[in-house]
Amino acid sequence: MRSPSSDEDGQQAITFHGKLGSLQTMKPKVLIFTTGGTIAHRSGQDGVAVMTFNPEELASRIELPDINLGFKQIFDKGSMDIVPDDWKVIAAAAADAISQGPHGVVILHGTDTMHYTAAALSFMLQNLGMPVVLTGSMIPGGDANSDSLHNLRDAIRVAAHSDIAEVCIVFSADPQRRKGVIIRGNRARKLHSHAIDAFVSVNVPPIGYIEDDKIILTQLKINHRKSLKLKLTMDLNQNVVLIKLNPAVTPGMLAQHLQGASGAVLEGTGVGHIKTDLHKAISSFNKPTVISTQTIFGGEHLGSYDVDRLILDVPNIIPAGDMSSETALVKLMWALKQDGNVKSIMKSNVAGEIRDLVSFISTADE
Repeated sequence: MRSPSSDEDGQQAITFHGKLGSLQTMKPKVLIFTTGGTIAHRSGQDGVAVMTFNPEELASRIELPDINLGFKQIFDKGSMDIVPDDWKVIAAAAADAISQGPHGVVILHGTDTMHYTAAALSFMLQNLGMPVVLTGSMIPGGDANSDSLHNLRDAIRVAAHSDIAEVCIVFSADPQRRKGVIIRGNRARKLHSHAIDAFVSVNVPPIGYIEDDKIILTQLKINHRKSLKLKLTMDLNQNVVLIKLNPAVTPGMLAQHLQGASGAVLEGTGVGHIKTDLHKAISSFNKPTVISTQTIFGGEHLGSYDVDRLILDVPNIIPAGDMSSETALVKLMWALKQDGNVKSIMKSNVAGEIRDLVSFISTADE
Protein backbone atom coordinates (compact mmCIF):
# COMPACT_ATOMS: atom_id res chain seq x y z
CA MET A 1 0.00 0.00 0.00
CA ARG A 2 1.35 3.39 -0.96
CA SER A 3 0.64 6.48 1.10
CA PRO A 4 -0.32 9.78 -0.52
CA SER A 5 2.56 12.16 -1.18
CA SER A 6 3.25 15.23 -3.27
CA ASP A 7 5.86 15.63 -5.99
CA GLU A 8 7.81 18.80 -6.76
CA ASP A 9 4.91 20.18 -8.78
CA GLY A 10 2.52 19.67 -5.90
CA GLN A 11 0.67 16.84 -7.66
CA GLN A 12 -0.65 14.23 -5.26
CA ALA A 13 0.68 10.76 -5.89
CA ILE A 14 -1.72 7.90 -6.44
CA THR A 15 -2.76 5.69 -3.54
CA PHE A 16 -3.91 2.23 -4.52
CA HIS A 17 -6.10 -0.04 -2.47
CA GLY A 18 -6.74 -3.72 -2.89
CA LYS A 19 -4.61 -6.84 -2.70
CA LEU A 20 -1.21 -5.37 -3.52
CA GLY A 21 0.77 -7.72 -1.30
CA SER A 22 4.24 -7.07 0.09
CA LEU A 23 7.29 -6.05 -1.89
CA GLN A 24 8.73 -9.49 -1.20
CA THR A 25 5.90 -11.38 -2.87
CA MET A 26 6.65 -13.29 -6.05
CA LYS A 27 3.16 -12.67 -7.38
CA PRO A 28 3.00 -10.15 -10.23
CA LYS A 29 1.31 -6.89 -9.28
CA VAL A 30 -1.15 -5.10 -11.58
CA LEU A 31 -2.44 -1.60 -10.83
CA ILE A 32 -5.87 -0.82 -12.26
CA PHE A 33 -7.34 2.64 -12.92
CA THR A 34 -11.02 3.32 -13.50
CA THR A 35 -12.20 6.32 -15.51
CA GLY A 36 -15.89 5.60 -16.06
CA GLY A 37 -17.40 4.39 -19.33
CA THR A 38 -19.83 1.56 -19.95
CA ILE A 39 -17.86 -0.75 -17.68
CA ALA A 40 -18.82 1.58 -14.79
CA HIS A 41 -22.55 1.41 -15.63
CA ARG A 42 -25.41 -0.78 -14.47
CA SER A 43 -28.78 -1.11 -16.20
CA GLY A 44 -31.89 -0.20 -14.24
CA GLN A 45 -35.27 -1.91 -14.40
CA ASP A 46 -36.20 0.36 -17.28
CA GLY A 47 -33.19 -0.89 -19.24
CA VAL A 48 -31.40 2.45 -19.11
CA ALA A 49 -27.76 2.23 -17.98
CA VAL A 50 -26.53 4.57 -15.23
CA MET A 51 -22.95 5.11 -14.05
CA THR A 52 -23.46 3.57 -10.61
CA PHE A 53 -21.28 0.46 -10.84
CA ASN A 54 -17.80 0.24 -9.35
CA PRO A 55 -15.66 -2.06 -11.57
CA GLU A 56 -13.69 -3.06 -8.48
CA GLU A 57 -16.68 -5.26 -7.67
CA LEU A 58 -15.48 -7.51 -10.52
CA ALA A 59 -12.27 -8.31 -8.61
CA SER A 60 -13.80 -11.12 -6.57
CA ARG A 61 -14.92 -12.85 -9.79
CA ILE A 62 -11.72 -12.49 -11.81
CA GLU A 63 -10.28 -15.80 -10.54
CA LEU A 64 -6.63 -14.92 -11.05
CA PRO A 65 -5.21 -15.84 -7.63
CA ASP A 66 -1.63 -15.66 -8.88
CA ILE A 67 -1.89 -11.88 -9.46
CA ASN A 68 -2.08 -9.10 -6.87
CA LEU A 69 -4.46 -6.30 -7.84
CA GLY A 70 -4.79 -2.67 -6.80
CA PHE A 71 -7.60 -0.33 -7.86
CA LYS A 72 -7.79 3.45 -8.09
CA GLN A 73 -10.49 5.71 -9.54
CA ILE A 74 -9.22 8.64 -11.59
CA PHE A 75 -12.63 10.04 -12.56
CA ASP A 76 -16.09 8.93 -13.66
CA LYS A 77 -16.77 10.01 -17.24
CA GLY A 78 -18.38 8.63 -20.33
CA SER A 79 -15.57 8.57 -22.87
CA MET A 80 -17.47 10.94 -25.17
CA ASP A 81 -16.70 13.56 -22.48
CA ILE A 82 -13.00 12.73 -22.14
CA VAL A 83 -10.89 15.56 -23.58
CA PRO A 84 -7.13 16.00 -24.20
CA ASP A 85 -6.59 17.45 -20.71
CA ASP A 86 -7.94 14.15 -19.35
CA TRP A 87 -5.33 12.26 -21.39
CA LYS A 88 -2.72 14.17 -19.41
CA VAL A 89 -4.33 13.17 -16.11
CA ILE A 90 -4.39 9.52 -17.16
CA ALA A 91 -0.80 9.67 -18.42
CA ALA A 92 0.44 11.23 -15.17
CA ALA A 93 -1.43 8.62 -13.12
CA ALA A 94 0.01 5.80 -15.24
CA ALA A 95 3.53 7.22 -14.86
CA ASP A 96 3.13 7.43 -11.10
CA ALA A 97 1.85 3.85 -11.01
CA ILE A 98 4.78 2.66 -13.13
CA SER A 99 7.17 4.25 -10.63
CA GLN A 100 5.82 1.82 -8.02
CA GLY A 101 7.28 -1.10 -9.96
CA PRO A 102 4.25 -3.21 -10.88
CA HIS A 103 4.28 -5.76 -13.67
CA GLY A 104 1.76 -3.73 -15.60
CA VAL A 105 -0.99 -1.12 -15.56
CA VAL A 106 -4.62 -1.51 -16.67
CA ILE A 107 -6.87 1.46 -17.50
CA LEU A 108 -10.63 0.92 -17.65
CA HIS A 109 -12.11 3.35 -20.17
CA GLY A 110 -15.25 3.99 -22.18
CA THR A 111 -15.10 2.57 -25.69
CA ASP A 112 -16.23 5.61 -27.70
CA THR A 113 -12.86 7.36 -27.52
CA MET A 114 -10.63 4.64 -26.08
CA HIS A 115 -8.48 4.60 -29.24
CA TYR A 116 -7.83 8.35 -28.95
CA THR A 117 -6.65 7.96 -25.35
CA ALA A 118 -4.55 4.91 -26.22
CA ALA A 119 -2.88 6.82 -29.07
CA ALA A 120 -2.19 9.78 -26.77
CA LEU A 121 -0.62 7.56 -24.11
CA SER A 122 1.59 5.89 -26.72
CA PHE A 123 3.22 9.27 -27.39
CA MET A 124 3.16 10.62 -23.84
CA LEU A 125 4.71 7.54 -22.17
CA GLN A 126 8.13 7.38 -23.80
CA ASN A 127 10.65 4.62 -22.92
CA LEU A 128 7.85 2.40 -21.64
CA GLY A 129 9.19 -0.79 -20.10
CA MET A 130 5.95 -2.65 -19.28
CA PRO A 131 2.40 -3.08 -20.63
CA VAL A 132 -0.13 -0.27 -20.22
CA VAL A 133 -3.42 -1.92 -21.18
CA LEU A 134 -6.73 -0.21 -21.89
CA THR A 135 -9.99 -2.09 -21.85
CA GLY A 136 -13.69 -1.60 -21.15
CA SER A 137 -16.97 -3.20 -22.13
CA MET A 138 -19.79 -2.85 -24.61
CA ILE A 139 -22.41 -4.08 -22.11
CA PRO A 140 -22.70 -2.28 -18.74
CA GLY A 141 -20.20 -3.73 -16.29
CA GLY A 142 -22.81 -4.33 -13.61
CA ASP A 143 -25.10 -6.38 -15.87
CA ALA A 144 -25.15 -10.16 -15.63
CA ASN A 145 -24.37 -10.69 -19.33
CA SER A 146 -21.62 -8.08 -19.53
CA ASP A 147 -18.40 -8.62 -21.45
CA SER A 148 -16.62 -6.62 -18.73
CA LEU A 149 -15.32 -9.59 -16.72
CA HIS A 150 -13.92 -11.31 -19.81
CA ASN A 151 -12.16 -8.16 -21.01
CA LEU A 152 -10.81 -7.20 -17.59
CA ARG A 153 -9.49 -10.70 -16.94
CA ASP A 154 -7.70 -10.72 -20.31
CA ALA A 155 -6.31 -7.22 -19.76
CA ILE A 156 -4.91 -8.23 -16.36
CA ARG A 157 -3.31 -11.33 -17.86
CA VAL A 158 -1.59 -9.21 -20.50
CA ALA A 159 -0.45 -6.66 -17.92
CA ALA A 160 0.91 -9.34 -15.59
CA HIS A 161 2.31 -12.00 -17.86
CA SER A 162 2.99 -10.70 -21.38
CA ASP A 163 6.40 -9.70 -22.74
CA ILE A 164 4.97 -6.47 -24.13
CA ALA A 165 6.18 -2.96 -23.35
CA GLU A 166 3.61 -0.89 -25.21
CA VAL A 167 0.30 0.87 -24.76
CA CYS A 168 -2.33 -1.53 -26.06
CA ILE A 169 -6.05 -2.19 -26.12
CA VAL A 170 -7.35 -5.61 -25.07
CA PHE A 171 -10.87 -6.51 -26.12
CA SER A 172 -13.09 -9.37 -27.27
CA ALA A 173 -11.92 -10.82 -30.57
CA ASP A 174 -15.24 -12.42 -31.52
CA PRO A 175 -18.92 -12.08 -30.58
CA GLN A 176 -18.83 -15.35 -28.60
CA ARG A 177 -15.93 -14.07 -26.41
CA ARG A 178 -13.94 -17.20 -27.14
CA LYS A 179 -10.72 -15.20 -27.24
CA GLY A 180 -9.37 -11.72 -26.71
CA VAL A 181 -7.29 -9.56 -29.02
CA ILE A 182 -4.29 -7.37 -28.14
CA ILE A 183 -4.06 -4.28 -30.37
CA ARG A 184 -1.31 -1.63 -30.39
CA GLY A 185 -2.98 1.45 -28.92
CA ASN A 186 -2.19 3.82 -31.79
CA ARG A 187 -3.33 1.23 -34.35
CA ALA A 188 -6.73 0.51 -32.81
CA ARG A 189 -10.08 1.63 -34.18
CA LYS A 190 -13.60 1.16 -32.87
CA LEU A 191 -15.26 -0.27 -35.96
CA HIS A 192 -18.72 -1.15 -34.62
CA SER A 193 -21.05 0.92 -32.46
CA HIS A 194 -22.38 -1.94 -30.31
CA ALA A 195 -20.84 -5.31 -31.23
CA ILE A 196 -18.90 -7.18 -28.55
CA ASP A 197 -15.86 -7.38 -30.84
CA ALA A 198 -15.93 -3.65 -31.60
CA PHE A 199 -12.19 -2.99 -32.00
CA VAL A 200 -9.86 -3.87 -34.85
CA SER A 201 -6.20 -3.33 -35.64
CA VAL A 202 -5.70 -0.97 -38.59
CA ASN A 203 -3.01 -1.61 -41.22
CA VAL A 204 -0.91 -3.93 -39.04
CA PRO A 205 -1.70 -7.30 -37.45
CA PRO A 206 -2.77 -7.34 -33.80
CA ILE A 207 0.02 -7.76 -31.28
CA GLY A 208 -1.54 -11.04 -30.24
CA TYR A 209 -4.47 -12.95 -28.80
CA ILE A 210 -5.56 -14.40 -25.46
CA GLU A 211 -7.00 -17.86 -25.94
CA ASP A 212 -7.51 -20.67 -23.41
CA ASP A 213 -5.76 -18.52 -20.79
CA LYS A 214 -2.67 -18.29 -22.99
CA ILE A 215 -1.13 -15.19 -24.57
CA ILE A 216 -0.18 -15.85 -28.19
CA LEU A 217 1.86 -13.16 -29.93
CA THR A 218 1.81 -12.62 -33.68
CA GLN A 219 4.81 -11.78 -35.86
CA LEU A 220 4.29 -8.02 -35.39
CA LYS A 221 7.51 -6.40 -34.22
CA ILE A 222 6.94 -5.02 -30.73
CA ASN A 223 8.82 -3.52 -27.81
CA HIS A 224 9.56 -6.06 -25.11
CA ARG A 225 9.80 -5.65 -21.35
CA LYS A 226 12.97 -4.01 -20.11
CA SER A 227 14.19 -1.75 -17.36
CA LEU A 228 13.92 1.82 -18.69
CA LYS A 229 13.50 5.25 -17.18
CA LEU A 230 10.07 6.43 -18.25
CA LYS A 231 9.93 9.81 -19.98
CA LEU A 232 6.62 11.64 -19.63
CA THR A 233 5.91 14.07 -22.50
CA MET A 234 2.41 15.43 -21.92
CA ASP A 235 2.42 18.85 -23.61
CA LEU A 236 -0.19 19.11 -26.37
CA ASN A 237 -1.35 21.79 -28.75
CA GLN A 238 -5.07 21.10 -28.79
CA ASN A 239 -5.79 23.72 -31.45
CA VAL A 240 -5.83 21.12 -34.23
CA VAL A 241 -8.78 20.23 -36.45
CA LEU A 242 -9.81 17.02 -38.21
CA ILE A 243 -11.83 17.61 -41.38
CA LYS A 244 -13.53 15.12 -43.72
CA LEU A 245 -13.24 16.42 -47.29
CA ASN A 246 -16.58 15.43 -48.77
CA PRO A 247 -17.55 16.43 -52.35
CA ALA A 248 -19.54 19.46 -51.14
CA VAL A 249 -16.60 21.18 -49.38
CA THR A 250 -15.72 24.46 -51.10
CA PRO A 251 -12.48 26.47 -50.80
CA GLY A 252 -14.33 29.03 -48.68
CA MET A 253 -15.73 26.41 -46.34
CA LEU A 254 -12.31 24.78 -45.89
CA ALA A 255 -10.60 28.12 -45.27
CA GLN A 256 -13.22 28.94 -42.62
CA HIS A 257 -12.64 25.62 -40.83
CA LEU A 258 -8.87 26.08 -40.92
CA GLN A 259 -8.90 29.68 -39.75
CA GLY A 260 -7.07 30.13 -36.45
CA ALA A 261 -5.98 26.48 -36.16
CA SER A 262 -2.38 25.53 -35.39
CA GLY A 263 -2.55 22.49 -37.63
CA ALA A 264 -4.98 20.18 -39.38
CA VAL A 265 -5.62 16.60 -40.39
CA LEU A 266 -7.59 16.33 -43.62
CA GLU A 267 -9.32 13.10 -44.57
CA GLY A 268 -9.00 12.93 -48.34
CA THR A 269 -10.86 10.47 -50.54
CA GLY A 270 -9.46 7.14 -51.64
CA VAL A 271 -5.70 7.10 -51.17
CA GLY A 272 -5.78 10.69 -49.88
CA HIS A 273 -7.00 12.66 -52.87
CA ILE A 274 -8.00 16.30 -52.45
CA LYS A 275 -10.09 18.29 -54.91
CA THR A 276 -7.87 20.53 -57.00
CA ASP A 277 -9.79 23.67 -56.07
CA LEU A 278 -8.91 23.13 -52.38
CA HIS A 279 -5.13 23.19 -52.83
CA LYS A 280 -4.87 26.99 -52.62
CA ALA A 281 -6.83 27.12 -49.36
CA ILE A 282 -4.46 24.55 -47.85
CA SER A 283 -1.36 26.34 -49.08
CA SER A 284 -2.68 29.69 -47.78
CA PHE A 285 -3.27 28.08 -44.38
CA ASN A 286 0.51 27.54 -44.22
CA LYS A 287 0.36 25.40 -41.08
CA PRO A 288 1.18 21.69 -40.75
CA THR A 289 -1.55 19.84 -42.67
CA VAL A 290 -1.61 16.05 -42.52
CA ILE A 291 -3.31 14.24 -45.37
CA SER A 292 -5.04 11.04 -44.33
CA THR A 293 -7.87 9.08 -45.90
CA GLN A 294 -11.51 8.44 -45.16
CA THR A 295 -11.02 4.72 -45.69
CA ILE A 296 -10.36 2.59 -42.62
CA PHE A 297 -7.77 0.27 -44.13
CA GLY A 298 -4.90 0.84 -46.53
CA GLY A 299 -3.84 4.30 -45.44
CA GLU A 300 -2.79 7.32 -47.47
CA HIS A 301 -0.94 6.27 -50.62
CA LEU A 302 -0.38 9.41 -52.69
CA GLY A 303 1.95 9.13 -55.67
CA SER A 304 0.09 6.62 -57.79
CA TYR A 305 -1.64 9.26 -59.94
CA ASP A 306 -0.23 12.27 -61.77
CA VAL A 307 -2.61 14.61 -59.90
CA ASP A 308 -1.02 13.48 -56.62
CA ARG A 309 2.05 15.56 -57.41
CA LEU A 310 -0.03 18.72 -57.19
CA ILE A 311 -1.06 17.74 -53.67
CA LEU A 312 2.43 16.71 -52.55
CA ASP A 313 3.88 19.96 -53.96
CA VAL A 314 1.88 22.01 -51.44
CA PRO A 315 4.64 22.98 -48.95
CA ASN A 316 2.70 22.43 -45.71
CA ILE A 317 1.29 19.02 -46.73
CA ILE A 318 2.41 16.04 -44.60
CA PRO A 319 1.43 12.56 -45.88
CA ALA A 320 -0.05 10.38 -43.11
CA GLY A 321 1.12 7.08 -44.52
CA ASP A 322 -0.72 4.21 -42.87
CA MET A 323 -1.63 6.12 -39.70
CA SER A 324 -5.32 6.36 -38.94
CA SER A 325 -6.86 9.84 -38.96
CA GLU A 326 -7.46 9.65 -35.22
CA THR A 327 -3.86 8.76 -34.47
CA ALA A 328 -2.62 11.45 -36.86
CA LEU A 329 -4.75 14.03 -35.02
CA VAL A 330 -3.38 13.06 -31.61
CA LYS A 331 0.19 12.81 -32.89
CA LEU A 332 -0.01 16.26 -34.49
CA MET A 333 -1.22 17.76 -31.18
CA TRP A 334 1.82 16.14 -29.53
CA ALA A 335 4.32 16.91 -32.31
CA LEU A 336 3.50 20.62 -32.29
CA LYS A 337 4.85 20.79 -28.73
CA GLN A 338 8.05 18.82 -29.32
CA ASP A 339 11.48 20.11 -30.22
CA GLY A 340 12.30 19.64 -33.88
CA ASN A 341 10.61 19.89 -37.25
CA VAL A 342 6.92 18.95 -37.06
CA LYS A 343 6.91 17.44 -40.54
CA SER A 344 9.88 15.21 -39.70
CA ILE A 345 8.29 14.11 -36.43
CA MET A 346 4.99 13.29 -38.14
CA LYS A 347 6.76 11.19 -40.77
CA SER A 348 8.90 9.38 -38.17
CA ASN A 349 7.86 6.19 -36.43
CA VAL A 350 7.62 7.23 -32.76
CA ALA A 351 5.62 4.38 -31.20
CA GLY A 352 4.75 1.93 -33.96
CA GLU A 353 2.03 4.18 -35.35
CA ILE A 354 3.44 4.46 -38.89
CA ARG A 355 5.55 2.51 -41.31
CA ASP A 356 8.47 4.01 -43.21
CA LEU A 357 6.92 6.57 -45.53
CA VAL A 358 9.40 5.73 -48.29
CA SER A 359 7.19 2.76 -49.07
CA PHE A 360 4.11 4.94 -49.26
CA ILE A 361 5.07 7.93 -51.38
CA SER A 362 7.16 8.41 -54.49
CA THR A 363 7.76 12.12 -54.01
CA ALA A 364 10.25 13.33 -51.41
CA ASP A 365 10.23 16.70 -49.71
CA GLU A 366 11.68 18.74 -52.52
